[in-house]
Amino acid sequence: MSSSPQGWQYPQYPQGPMTPAALVRSMRPTAMGRAMSLMYAGAAIGAVSAIVNGLARQHTTFYVYSSSSSGNVQDAAALASGIVSAIILVGLWLWMAWKTGAGRGWARVLSSVFFGIQCLDLLGAIISLFGSGASVPGFVLTLAEWGIGLAALILLWQPESSQFFASARQLKMAAAYGAPPPGYPAPGYQPPGYGQPPQDGPPGYGEPPR
Repeated sequence: MSSSPQGWQYPQYPQGPMTPAALVRSMRPTAMGRAMSLMYAGAAIGAVSAIVNGLARQHTTFYVYSSSSSGNVQDAAALASGIVSAIILVGLWLWMAWKTGAGRGWARVLSSVFFGIQCLDLLGAIISLFGSGASVPGFVLTLAEWGIGLAALILLWQPESSQFFASARQLKMAAAYGAPPPGYPAPGYQPPGYGQPPQDGPPGYGEPPR
């Protein structure tokens, strides 16, 4: 079996096509993976925190049996408010995890804005805790959610994460203009066959020198 001419190797091409989204996922650094995991944890804690704090704001306590119909109405209203808040919070956490993981730079900026709102919520929880005797479990959950948001935001602004967002933006622009992704041949390019080096490469076996 003959070998390729000395000093020249056949190019290697990716096995099978990859979409831009798949390429972005393959480029995620460790910091981005950890940030997304923290966001998922923040969604879970945020849901519990919203329900607990919603009940605490109404100053209600659940009972299996109650002789007061107004108390039941208050309980139901507090529970409904907490559930709606939990759904919104979970949706925001998951949305930010999805979009930052896809390399959307605006999602990182929006996550920073949401963390600013979290800081205001934490300040309000501290004032309520020492002012009106708010629920201690609710405050602990709010503090835990704030800590998760801070850790995720730090990871999102790491240098390796910034490089990931820059690369994802370049890949998106290349896809929009029809350019091949990095490492892929241009459209219409045919790799050389066995024993047929490129035009600008060394001559094949038996060919006169160029």
